[in-house]
Amino acid sequence: MKRVMALLMMLGLAATLPAYEVQIRHLSQPDFLQQVFADKEPQPGLLPLRGELRERVTKVLGHPYRGLRLRYWHTDDTSAWIIDEKSKDMPMTVGVAVGPEGIVDLEILVYREPRGGEVHQAFFRRQYRGMTLRDDDTLSGDVDGITGATLSVDATSRVAAMALVLHQAVMDGLPSR
Repeated sequence: MKRVMALLMMLGLAATLPAYEVQIRHLSQPDFLQQVFADKEPQPGLLPLRGELRERVTKVLGHPYRGLRLRYWHTDDTSAWIIDEKSKDMPMTVGVAVGPEGIVDLEILVYREPRGGEVHQAFFRRQYRGMTLRDDDTLSGDVDGITGATLSVDATSRVAAMALVLHQAVMDGLPSR
């Protein structure tokens, strides 16, 4: 009986312990930028999200973006964006590089969910290369999902589309600081 009581007490205590945060860092910000720009020196920029651009970003994400501006890096025709987007319960940090022909690179920099981390695998991320935006701000291609990672796949696709919208805004000459 003492063992049963001890076990019940331990289980009760275990239920009150905070859940640990899963955080897997796949690539650092400097390593992502080095991978994208290689020997070129990118210039930093700050893009304000207001007016029509904010509306487009809200439409692409399905919710308002919490920030008022976004930091990015660019050369003459390529931009790199690092964006946090909620997956299931936690945000994931995604790096997206966009060039004249669409998405050049997409990396999962930090993944914080206990499941669905397969989105960082190369076989999945390669699907986004070359994608552009359709007139309705959706991705130009289909993305094959991953069983058990539907919300992470959706979040990755939203970030990819958002980066394309932002790249277009920068290349069209929206003011940035």
